[in-house]
Amino acid sequence: MEHGRMKVHSVYDSGPDSGADRYTVYYKGRGTLTWVRGKRFRSCVGMSASPFHPQGIGQHGMGLPGKHNGKRIKFEELPEDCRRLVVRDLNS
Repeated sequence: MEHGRMKVHSVYDSGPDSGADRYTVYYKGRGTLTWVRGKRFRSCVGMSASPFHPQGIGQHGMGLPGKHNGKRIKFEELPEDCRRLVVRDLNS
């Protein structure tokens, strides 16, 4: 999935018992990398299955892609509202 200058790098699902930030989407492209002590942190968004709900979450930050985020999944496997949030990011 890509739009504009950012693209989706990887998508993770930490499972139904993981709490409010079940899904994590990492981005790639200009301005999405930060090096800290030799590690490559990427821009990302952590979110619940309903990030636009008043009790949902959709929080941006920096993180490290990898299996500690849960199972790697395809973008298409994200819930509809999560895909909508990512597409908004990519179009901004």
